[in-house]
Amino acid sequence: MVTNSISWTDSTSPVNSKPDLPSSADTLAGTWMFGGTLYGHFGHFILESLSRIWALEDLRGKIDGVIFTPKRNDPQFHQVLKQLRPLMEALGFDVEARVALTPTRVDTLYVPRQGIGMHDLMEGSQKFRDFMKKRAGADIPADGASKIYISRSKLPPHRGGLICENILEEYLAAEGYEMFHPQNHSAAEQIAAYKAATHIIAVDCSPLHLLAYVGNASQKVGILTRRSMAFSADFVRHLKAFNNGVAFEVDALDRDWIPGRGLRPSRSSFGEMNFEKAWEVLHANGMVSVKTPWPALTDAQRQEDLDRIALLHDNSFHPLDENIAIRDAKLAEREAKQRAHAAKSAVAKKSAPKERLHSQKQPSSVITPIMPINIATPWEPQPLPVSSTAASPPEKMAASDNEMQPNHAPKWLVDFRRSAWRRGFYHSEENFAALFANRGGEHLFVSFDDLVATRHDQIDREAWGYGLASKADWSHLGVFSFSPNWYRDATLFDYLHRLRDSGFFAQFKSVTMSGISMGGYAACAFSSLVEDAQVLAFSPQSTLDNTLVPWEQRFPSGRAASWDGPYADAAEEVATAGKVYLVYDPLEASDLRHAQRFTSSNVVHLRARYTGSNGVLRLVQADMFSRLMRATAQKQMDETRFAAEYRTMRTRTWFLQEMCHRLEARNRPDLLERVAQFAVSNDMRGYAERIKQRAEILRQTGAGSKAGGV
Repeated sequence: MVTNSISWTDSTSPVNSKPDLPSSADTLAGTWMFGGTLYGHFGHFILESLSRIWALEDLRGKIDGVIFTPKRNDPQFHQVLKQLRPLMEALGFDVEARVALTPTRVDTLYVPRQGIGMHDLMEGSQKFRDFMKKRAGADIPADGASKIYISRSKLPPHRGGLICENILEEYLAAEGYEMFHPQNHSAAEQIAAYKAATHIIAVDCSPLHLLAYVGNASQKVGILTRRSMAFSADFVRHLKAFNNGVAFEVDALDRDWIPGRGLRPSRSSFGEMNFEKAWEVLHANGMVSVKTPWPALTDAQRQEDLDRIALLHDNSFHPLDENIAIRDAKLAEREAKQRAHAAKSAVAKKSAPKERLHSQKQPSSVITPIMPINIATPWEPQPLPVSSTAASPPEKMAASDNEMQPNHAPKWLVDFRRSAWRRGFYHSEENFAALFANRGGEHLFVSFDDLVATRHDQIDREAWGYGLASKADWSHLGVFSFSPNWYRDATLFDYLHRLRDSGFFAQFKSVTMSGISMGGYAACAFSSLVEDAQVLAFSPQSTLDNTLVPWEQRFPSGRAASWDGPYADAAEEVATAGKVYLVYDPLEASDLRHAQRFTSSNVVHLRARYTGSNGVLRLVQADMFSRLMRATAQKQMDETRFAAEYRTMRTRTWFLQEMCHRLEARNRPDLLERVAQFAVSNDMRGYAERIKQRAEILRQTGAGSKAGGV
């Protein structure tokens, strides 16, 4: 593990984590530099994907190129690099670049530290700033108007902006500003315009990153706040750090307009600006000269523009404060109903005969904690040992170097305080914790963390599947793991036994247990604790006991754990459960061998071909994950239903890409052409052309064998 390979959004938020070593990998000859995470979004690309570009100053001539890992495993990321190549070259990126979509072993790899990031990392390191000031746009002469407004008014639908931006443009045009639409210009033209301008006004948006890289100290930049978020202040620090010029925030935002009934601003939301206040700030900073304040928007002007963007977005827009008020009213109504129901139940209980009360065996519908609440480990993480491979965040270059952004409460804790469901408990031990959110006795969802979650120690960490359980109004017992030990913990065994023996699980009419990989193992292994539990496990390991699965060479931390004692073989434990559904890719050899060890008659194998280790992600992207969970909870899942839903995956580009990779490996251009025909019949003509090209290349370079199937 090379700790510099961790990418950070800001100094407290890692993007990736230490992965498990894959069982196989492609090879890449030569000497390369690791570029980090490749984003397709312009702003994230120019800020985060290029965060290690500073190292080219020392490595130029020593490396064959730069290799990135994609933000998501999508074959289109090859096209991203092609499209952004002119911008990269304009910023001094003059070596080959490629993206690794599969595990890749490189002969020699330089891994420089990240030099810039979002929020408190936007000032960048000194080396990163030096590189940009020396290389970015060095050969591009300034060319353009002295005053420009970087506009969003001509962006395609589903991009946010300002309400009545056309009126703002009229005011600025009268001041001599040129309306500049970056998406209509090449990278070189954008850089030329930004270098030439002395007065620049823009909303808080991605082009300001490029302006920071190529701008200069003589410029004045006014940044209009379009969302009730801290982006404008971040951009001010960003521009000042790189150019040492005048940059200031124009916070004249009156209201956020949100698509639908959303509860937070986003890239698709629109800001309503107080025109008089905006004029006041711009006038005070010498950006506009007219002495009469800009008049406020009329109701007619506002409504006309709202109608326009609603038509473009095919969605209605509502004020954020109105959406929040509606949400709060619904919560208050639900709480009032619950209080009335609780009062009614209390009266009924008080008037019931004592004999009946004593004879009741089922617990009350109001579930109370059976363990004392103990909040410890997650709030005060133990320091890592010196030998740990945990990464450190990039250096903060601001004056507040030692300040950390405040941690936010996790959603489950917020829900305990503010939602309609306020009962539950949190129990913490050294290596695990258990969160219980009580939403009634109808259904209990029990989830277990996966391996990746054990490497995240954020305070606001959620239990796996918490959002799903919350939306479904299921009670939820989420088991956190703070150690990659595959839940081989005697303290955890004792805790789960006490839950069982107290009648905790018996309170619910039905119980579903679920998890991925390590969490999938736990869901299967502990299913014997709950009578008639339904299990939905994704790519689970049956065990990591070397005596039972000597062929399993993955997950060294799990194999190193003690496999003595109970629950060591999940394939045996599931025999007493209800239905057990295993979702896995049969083309992944190790996952298949684990699945084949589950031989009980209650086990149903759900084969998700070509998903690899990204099975749950693929299902989530296809909106299939929550449907599987709900069907399992309702005891309506079966192999036929899964197969019918999974067939829709055939029109996903990742599915066809994985199929094509395997056909290429088997030298089957004839079958590649059949895949291309399938793509054409499903209106994927552009993708079909690329498959045909790959088939033709294969015909020219290979023997074209027709052996085997797919």
